[in-house]
Amino acid sequence: MAAGVERTSNEPSGSGLVRGLLTSILPVLGALAGCVLGWYTSTWAVHGFRDVFGVAELSGVPVRHRAPGVPGPTAGYWLSWAVPIGAVYVVSALLLWRWRHGRLLTGAVIVGFSVVVLFLVPTWVSMEVGGFAPT
Repeated sequence: MAAGVERTSNEPSGSGLVRGLLTSILPVLGALAGCVLGWYTSTWAVHGFRDVFGVAELSGVPVRHRAPGVPGPTAGYWLSWAVPIGAVYVVSALLLWRWRHGRLLTGAVIVGFSVVVLFLVPTWVSMEVGGFAPT
């Protein structure tokens, strides 16, 4: 610093400006990444789990029109939803616990993930379990 020139703490420095910009953009990017992760976990990971473990497909016929004796959802069906989604929550809980500098990003990812999962999964399950027939 030059003699007689004092720098106040209110003046943004180059690195402080970049850090502030990243701090404000990171949650938005994390939430968007969480939405994408929620979509792929609810679609691809669930169906991949079913393919790997041979979970039987449910009948697409609405419940009121099904023949007697058509099986409903099995334990494997419910596990195909619980395992991939639960794995994301477990990994993110570990990241929140251990990765101090990434808590903002991880928290934003979980918020985006939860929003998509909480809207998509009940709709998808109700169509699969109850059947879907456009009338």
